[in-house]
Formats: sequence, structure tokens, C-alpha cells
Amino acid sequence: MIHHRCWRWILPAIVLVSSGCVVHETRPLPQLQATQATASIAPEQLLDLGLHVFHPGVAPEIVENPELGEQQRIFVEIRRAEARYLPTHLRGVLEGTGHWGATRVVPASVQSFDVTVDGRILESTGTALRIAVTAVDATGRVWLDGQEFQGLADTRAYRPDRVSVRDPFENVYVAVAEALLAARNRLTPAEIAEVRRVAELRFAADFAPVAFSQYLAREPKTGRYHATRLPAADDPLLRRIGQIRERDYGMVDAVSEHYASFSEQIAAPYLDWRRYTYDEIVAEEKLKAQARNRIGLGAAAVLGAILIPDSCSSDTCARATDAARYGAAAGGVAAVVSGLRKRGEAKIHTESIREISSGFDAAAAPLVIDVEGRTLRLTGTAEEQYAEWRRLLHELYREETGLVPSAPASGGEAQAAVPGTG
Repeated sequence: MIHHRCWRWILPAIVLVSSGCVVHETRPLPQLQATQATASIAPEQLLDLGLHVFHPGVAPEIVENPELGEQQRIFVEIRRAEARYLPTHLRGVLEGTGHWGATRVVPASVQSFDVTVDGRILESTGTALRIAVTAVDATGRVWLDGQEFQGLADTRAYRPDRVSVRDPFENVYVAVAEALLAARNRLTPAEIAEVRRVAELRFAADFAPVAFSQYLAREPKTGRYHATRLPAADDPLLRRIGQIRERDYGMVDAVSEHYASFSEQIAAPYLDWRRYTYDEIVAEEKLKAQARNRIGLGAAAVLGAILIPDSCSSDTCARATDAARYGAAAGGVAAVVSGLRKRGEAKIHTESIREISSGFDAAAAPLVIDVEGRTLRLTGTAEEQYAEWRRLLHELYREETGLVPSAPASGGEAQAAVPGTG
């Protein structure tokens, strides 16, 4: 019989070599729904929303060195696409509630809406989404000040047999919609009407500052706008401005539909990318955990083999000791090698994510649209195209009225973005 002192060293070595780890799967998340309007809202109480193309949240050094971003799971090509896709999906959620007027996705230089919404992508993978949202109305009232919204992926969206087309991060969009609705509900009907008036007057003052700036005042401390008085309803200049604004609406609609078409085109490959990155991230984390466990357990097993005593009181004990020593050492080395191999597999998974991301941007082909007899190629230059459009509107106003308008917006208020997100 093997001496009990031998088992005192042999058993821990055997246990260490044979130990493993357990990975727990997450449960499906509750599916939140945005609050729906229970009755029709009077047109004069509906506010138009302008959702700016999101800031992709990519630092300049990552743009210059994409591999640096990949180490942080930031893929430049994907973020460029997401900067357009995320606000477009948010638009759909907001429109479905019935609480808002026209809701459009536009370049960041467009400031003619009752409420403008800006977003910045802080984190976006197949497992988690985190964005910061700012919303300001035409009077300068801040609704949301960089408020963060985040959520984990609802893995039901990744199932091959899924029936619903619900976005894996639908809960995040719903949370943004609820926050905007709560901010709107804090306004009185008179305040909502004031927002609409100020938006109209600011648009008019951009084209004819001499004629319309007199109707606006801005508080020096708060920067808030308010209407001091209103122009006559039959003012011919106001009527001309109204016609120009309708033309501008047409361009805004065209730009917004460009983003919508873009999002439709990339929806399927983007979901596949999200699903794949989710699987890869989970697999990579699992492999890393297994690698740590196997390397640690393997090293402990080797140490246990070294610490097994040489002295035994019987030949049987000696033979068992030798077997345990060499078995533990061999098993420990094998565990270390296995752990290193799994780390290599994790790197391969990371590389595969990079390859998918590199090819992703090619799937989001740009569109060419005709607006007012002009053919515009709206890709990364949508911001520039809209600036050119506003310049043409100013020229049109000058030709129709003989008045010199103010300089068109150059996009100076636009957020910094990765080239190609426009």
C-alpha cells in the first residue's frame, strides 16, 4: 500500500492537472419599448428633430494608426459606418412614437431644426454599446448635456433562427427616446411654440440679418434666444424666406434619405459583424481565461512534481512517487503549452475581426442623388455638399430679392469627425 505521505503530494498534483473552468452564459435582456403617443398631437406642438451624424469617437492617433485602435476594439472603418447607422436607427425609434414632427439625420452643420441631437460613440462592439448624447433646442435650452446611454447586446438578435428584426441594442435607443420625451414634456405649450418661432426666425436671420435680426434677442450670460416680436404675416421677405426654407427641407430630406439608404444597405453585414465580434469577444475572453488557468495550473503541477519527496518507506511508494512526479511534470508542461497555444488562437480571432472590419467599409457603397437638377455624390463629403447647397440658397435669395444675405454656414460648428463620416 502506498504510504499516506506520498498521497499528500500526489493527490494535489493530480487535482491541479485535471482542474478546469466554468463559463456562464448571460440571460436574454428585457425588451424595452418606447412610449407611444396615445392621442394625436396638434401640429403646432410638434417639434422637428435634427439628428446629426454621430461623432465616431476615434482619436486622431488611431486614425493614423488603426492597429492601435484595434487593440482597444476600435475599428476605424466600422466607426465611420456606425456614425451614420446609429442616428438613423434612432430616427426610426423616435418616428415610431408619434411624439415628434419631422425627424431627420443630417450633417452636423445643419442647425435649422427645432431640436438638434448630437451623439458620440464611446464604445461599440458586438457585446456592448455606449454613447453620449447632447440635445439643444433652437432657443439654446439644453435638453441633454452629454448624457451617457449604454447597454449590453440582446443575444436573441444574433440567433440564426430569430424571427424579430429587433436591433441587439434596441434598449439603448429606447432609453435615448425616453430621455428626449421627458425633456419635451417638461416644456409648456407656450415654450414649445416659442422654440418653433425662434427656429424660424434664426433661419430667416441667417439669410437676411438686417431684416430679421431685429426680431431676435440673445441673452449674453446664458446664450439663450427669444423672439422680441414677430414680423407681419404678409411680409414679402418672410414669404420668400419661407419658400427658400421649403427648398432647404427638400435637400435635408434627400440627405436624410441618403443616410437611410446607406443604413439599409449595411444592415445585414453590420448585424453579421456584430454577431461575429460578439462570438469572437466571448471566445477570446474564454480562451484567455482558460490560458491563464492552464498556465497557472500547469506551473503548479510542475512545482508539485518537484516538491514530491524522494524518500519513501517502500518500493511501491517509490514507484508511485516517480510516476506522480513525471506525470505531473508532463501534464504541467502540456497545460502550459496548451495555454500558450490558446493565447495564439485568441490572437487569430482578433486578426479575423480586423479583416472583417477592413472589408466592411466596402459594403457600404456611396449613393448618387439628384437634387434641384444637380447630381450630388453624398459619401464622406455630405457635410461639404450641404455647405455648397446653402451657398446656392444664399445666391438664390440674393437673385430673388436683390439683398445681400449673410455668409452661408461653413460648418464651423460641426463636430470633428473621422474623414469619411459625413
